[in-house]
Amino acid sequence: MVEERGFKKTLRDIYNDGIGSRDIGSNLSFNTTFGEGIVAQRHTEIVEQFQYNINTKTLSTTVANGGTVTQDDSMAVITSSTAINGAAQLQTKKKLRYRPGHEGYGFFTALWSSGGVAGAKQYIGLFNVTDGYFLGYNGTDFVVGRRKDSVDTTTSTLNGDPLFTEKFDPTKLNIFQITYGWLGTAPVNFYWMDSNGKWRLIHKMKLPNTLTGPSVTNPALPVCVDITKTSGATSLIMKTASWHAGISHDGDTEGDRRFTGTISATNVTTEVVLINFRNKSTYASKTNQVRAVAEYMAAASDGTKTGIIKIYKNLAIGGTPSWGDVDTTNSIMETDTAGTVTPSDANLLMAIPLGRQSSQAIQDLGQLNFFLYPGETATITGQSSANMDFIFTARWREEF
Repeated sequence: MVEERGFKKTLRDIYNDGIGSRDIGSNLSFNTTFGEGIVAQRHTEIVEQFQYNINTKTLSTTVANGGTVTQDDSMAVITSSTAINGAAQLQTKKKLRYRPGHEGYGFFTALWSSGGVAGAKQYIGLFNVTDGYFLGYNGTDFVVGRRKDSVDTTTSTLNGDPLFTEKFDPTKLNIFQITYGWLGTAPVNFYWMDSNGKWRLIHKMKLPNTLTGPSVTNPALPVCVDITKTSGATSLIMKTASWHAGISHDGDTEGDRRFTGTISATNVTTEVVLINFRNKSTYASKTNQVRAVAEYMAAASDGTKTGIIKIYKNLAIGGTPSWGDVDTTNSIMETDTAGTVTPSDANLLMAIPLGRQSSQAIQDLGQLNFFLYPGETATITGQSSANMDFIFTARWREEF
């Protein structure tokens, strides 16, 4: 024990004072060598809300054997049906992008209308079919868990604030938070907000120095809610009102991979494909989780009449496409110039009008939110009322 100006402090207190303060999850804050506190901004990656409907552009649904995903009372409603093997899932198409040395987090609300029911899993969190972190019911037990290579490791023995077990009512809409740092085996924290608006630690998943491999195989994770039944006749219902997930960093793009592609065509009249881009579903023999984001586009024309370049997303590409990798080792993108499409204004992202001899460059595409998730395509077409030559170039970044 050490005496300090009339107060007694343990050596452990002095040690903790020297390196920073602790939050409710017993996580330490860090200071620089000169004593300044090290802070990081939260950078939003995913925001979903359900006051109006289920946004099919940003969310995907998977249902089986009568399961449904609907919207009601400003919430998404996930229903299993009474079938023994009923199932329903709602998931963001965008993945929370992992950044080494920075914390990923997810806020969400959830209620379980029937609480825990035998023969069913009712989970919500940051996870997909193969990887992630989640909380909810495994049968009648409330659990927290992680998933690696489609194998779940769960526990109902919670090591956090006992007030959660005492006060938590699953049939009411509750607010939760999951935080993770990964780096392979960083701890994972699960939180619940009590009726006074105070965060309570549910459980700390203590992973450092315990595993022989990473806690998940791929830490790029969507927000997901999922009900899967294996028995019973109860129609299970989960509801959720909104989601927010992000990463604590300053929004830098270090680690991104950038590529540029250029294509030209001559004597164009009727609308034809100049080039198709596709974000591959599989990269390096693994399920691809990387998003491609357009940064810059430019087009030039030469002819006797005006022309137009059009950019479409996710048109059906027919004919006999011949896809080739942009960079087999380093890029998730591939291109094709042989495939054909039927243009549709419903898929049109933008058009670039061009004079007889002119050029246009668009440099702030980040503001227009042009991106491709794995499996999605972009088609660039050219059209003129008379023979025209076109050159089109694009630069994009891949969010590894």
